[in-house]
Amino acid sequence: MAAKTGRVQAIDFWRGLVLIAILCDHIPGNLIDAATPRNFGFSDSAEAFVFLSGFSVSLAYYRKAVEADWRSVTQRCFSRALRIYSVHLALTLAAIVVFAAAYAVCAAPSLIEADGRSFVFQTPLRGGLGVALLTQQLGYVNILPMYVMLMLWSPVVLATARRSLGLALGVSVAIYVAARLGLALPNWPEPGTWFFNPFAWQLIFTLGVLSGVLWREAPPPASAGLLAISIFGLIFAAVAVTDAGGFAPGLRDAVFARLDVPKQNLGLGRLIHFLMLAYVIAQAPRLSALAKSAAGQALQRLGRHSLAVFALGSVLSYVGQATLRVAEAQFSIAGAFIGLLYTVFGIIGLLLFARYLEWNKLSPDRQAVPAANLLSVWRPAFSRSSSSLLRSVGLSRR
Repeated sequence: MAAKTGRVQAIDFWRGLVLIAILCDHIPGNLIDAATPRNFGFSDSAEAFVFLSGFSVSLAYYRKAVEADWRSVTQRCFSRALRIYSVHLALTLAAIVVFAAAYAVCAAPSLIEADGRSFVFQTPLRGGLGVALLTQQLGYVNILPMYVMLMLWSPVVLATARRSLGLALGVSVAIYVAARLGLALPNWPEPGTWFFNPFAWQLIFTLGVLSGVLWREAPPPASAGLLAISIFGLIFAAVAVTDAGGFAPGLRDAVFARLDVPKQNLGLGRLIHFLMLAYVIAQAPRLSALAKSAAGQALQRLGRHSLAVFALGSVLSYVGQATLRVAEAQFSIAGAFIGLLYTVFGIIGLLLFARYLEWNKLSPDRQAVPAANLLSVWRPAFSRSSSSLLRSVGLSRR
């Protein structure tokens, strides 16, 4: 059904576009970042990615839920959660190595202290245990722990949706309200709570699941009134976020002070803005035609391999952040130009990587190197290089 209606292709298209936006947002100082959605509204790429993930879970597992094949549903969701957990650990280790190497070059304290890295470098045993427990999350590496929790939540929302969509929505809203009243997962050893509160963000994930159930055969019905309200809301958000194009300085701060738009607990302003945006896109058939173009096909490849592409994009963002910091500290080079150039090559790298993954998957005669073999080859060299990096910055005995 999904292949017949073409909706999976559309999901992959938008997910690919979101992956590029995430890369641009995570490399500070580049000019492309100014054109990403977060600069024109209250929501950003995170809401879109979580919603699309819920929609994809519905398409992948809801039929099994209807058949009450709970063993299969649970196994698949838990297997996906374990895979995401493994990728999160690998990305955290990659971030530590990249920033330690950059610190060895220019010794800028922010490289090992910013974004929660100080606990890992100064107290590696406690910091490492916190990383393994998902209670110590580095900046730009803190969204996958939420995805682990959402995949564990998936069998529950599928089971309640099978019984009643209203029940599933009611349970999700109740959990969201509890999150807004203080329900959260704690950090350790760093104080505070998770940056992405899964008890709040499960609402938009659940909305994605329920949307996939409701609109398996067709997009949401058109409503002229709802469409007009959504377009007006999007225009209002764009005007507010941009300070009316620069003609009303302070407008953004004034609006944000009065609206509920925190990211950690999925403020209502962010949620409503995203839902308006999603509805407008769903009612714009010409936009779906973009998925059939050459550029759309390239974005679909990104979306079909979203976890692997996200992982590569994360590593590229770490290297980009570290490179910009070293360039500014050591060579006094303007970061804007380097950031722009690096981001363009990063996007090209993601597209080529997705093309390789597609080719490797579709070629029957292709003998791919198993991941286990790659690890067995790289592990000794990686361990030696990481140890030498830590010794070079004087952190191996801290």
